[in-house]
Amino acid sequence: MKLAAAALCGALFAAFLRPLSPVFGILTALACGLVILTAVLDPIGQIFRTLSAFLTAAGISGKIYLPVIKAVGIAVIVHITAQVCRDAGEGALGNKLELAGTIAAIAVCIPLMQQVFALLESMLL
Repeated sequence: MKLAAAALCGALFAAFLRPLSPVFGILTALACGLVILTAVLDPIGQIFRTLSAFLTAAGISGKIYLPVIKAVGIAVIVHITAQVCRDAGEGALGNKLELAGTIAAIAVCIPLMQQVFALLESMLL
């Protein structure tokens, strides 16, 4: 509820400032977004630590789940940044960023794909 209230206040303040000064409107929205993201950093870390502990207890190698976690992190960061670009009126830049993020996510998953192919090869032989 606190984060929703902060987002609503930030959005209203940015909407008020945008007609007066578009730069301050965008900066206000960015600052509010950073406050919200900072507030959820600890829970995100806790989620990753718990997930890592579960996977380690299950005997799953970090080589398998780390690329997936990296890809999800890239997707989240790219999505948020692309939305900021669109809010600033730079939709084309946001689209290009999403394309670059997709390529980066695929690139970090290459080791996982190699392991899958190696597993398939060992099963077929």
